[in-house]
Amino acid sequence: MKKLLLSLIIIIASTIEVVAQNEVDALRFSRIQYGGSARYWGLGGAFGAVGADFSSVSTNPAGMGLYKRSEISFTPYFEGTKIASTFNGTYSDDTKSKLDIGSIGAVFVIDNPDSRTNKDWKNFQFGFGYNRLANFNANYYITGTNPKTSLLGDYVNSANGTAPADLGVFDTKLAFDANLLFRPNTNTNIYSADILGVSPFPGIGETKSISTNGYMGETVFAGSANFQDRIYFGASLGILSLKYEESSNYTETDNGDKIPLFNSFTKYDYQIIKGTGINLKLGVIVRATDWLRVGAAFHTPSLFSKLNIDYTSSISSQFSDNTLNSNQDSPLGTYTFDLVTPMKFIGSAAFVIGKTGLISADYEMVDYSKARLRPSSDFTNENQRIQDKYTSTSNFRIGGEYRYGQINFRAGLGIFGSPYKMDVNNGKGTLASLGLGYRTSNYFIDCAFTNYNMNEDYYLYGTDPANKASLKTTNNVFMITFGLKF
Repeated sequence: MKKLLLSLIIIIASTIEVVAQNEVDALRFSRIQYGGSARYWGLGGAFGAVGADFSSVSTNPAGMGLYKRSEISFTPYFEGTKIASTFNGTYSDDTKSKLDIGSIGAVFVIDNPDSRTNKDWKNFQFGFGYNRLANFNANYYITGTNPKTSLLGDYVNSANGTAPADLGVFDTKLAFDANLLFRPNTNTNIYSADILGVSPFPGIGETKSISTNGYMGETVFAGSANFQDRIYFGASLGILSLKYEESSNYTETDNGDKIPLFNSFTKYDYQIIKGTGINLKLGVIVRATDWLRVGAAFHTPSLFSKLNIDYTSSISSQFSDNTLNSNQDSPLGTYTFDLVTPMKFIGSAAFVIGKTGLISADYEMVDYSKARLRPSSDFTNENQRIQDKYTSTSNFRIGGEYRYGQINFRAGLGIFGSPYKMDVNNGKGTLASLGLGYRTSNYFIDCAFTNYNMNEDYYLYGTDPANKASLKTTNNVFMITFGLKF
């Protein structure tokens, strides 16, 4: 659920060659939000010690142990995402919306068949279903004037010393074949570009539009047990499905007609990643007193085996001399790789205020520097950058519920720490939520609204500050849960 919250912001890799599997993917697919019910999100996701909700199977499966009756539930949602950019003083924004399924599941309660001789074990639960963990649906639009650099300058630096036949087929060779790079002296492999021949640097109009689609979902099977109505144990097995699709257009334009011959060029990049993974979650909840529950959950690393990526690029160029205009396409690139995401720990507490309501809080710790791309021999540099750029972080969630008869009022707040080491990037996020529910002994209807905000830097290319755009992501989600008890 996002991008949701989140899913999902894109940060450019510092390399020029288009190899889409890198440290950016490791972060993108490690940074998830647990999809679930409207009650779960109404409390801001602070549900680790509350239990009795299908969302528990993806956070703390011990929460299933608090079920007394079997239940089925279904949660559709509508999501709208706005990404605002500021690039060298120019503001732009774009939006994208989607209707989807956040959760669907069933939990079955089985009384202890041996309760006469062993009264300690009250009942057992088995649950299965699907939770959406992340949405990658977004549109980005970044535009402005760069006063210092051009992508073609980076291409020249990368190409120098390399024969034309050996240039990168996804970038520098495309630029060379499209007449954007040339060798002033054909006896040497030293390159230049029209814009580099103008002094002082004339400034260049740069625009990048990006469209991303996809999701990460978890088909989950879980079991739990109730010991003396005091201690609840649970475990779940998650089968992950992943799809990430991105297309981007990057354009440079000579807005002031200051560059001889050159008018503009557009670079198009496309990639799609698909695959499956697996993880295991273990949890426990202790009812310390009638008013206090404490919980803990451990999530193993998610193992994505044989993720497949297909990618391609093209460049089109436009000159004042039309005979130089060109369109060049790369071959189709394809690669298979593995990904190991970090393990997670969640500690929780819930204060139950009789039949009036509750207050709950979760603390989550995850070390993003532990993600790894495999095989290691193919990703030595990328794995080193994971360790250099990312760090461990803490996420906090707190929520409250007030019951008035059959009506439930809910609110929550989440604070998500930055996955980046100090001064590398921002990446902190905040979540605010409101919820409302109507519950009877046989059915329930819950709804919730969440608002998520995150600030992050995005480099159009390279690492020069002149190439940096500031992004603000605002993600709004409205969801409704329908449930039956039996």
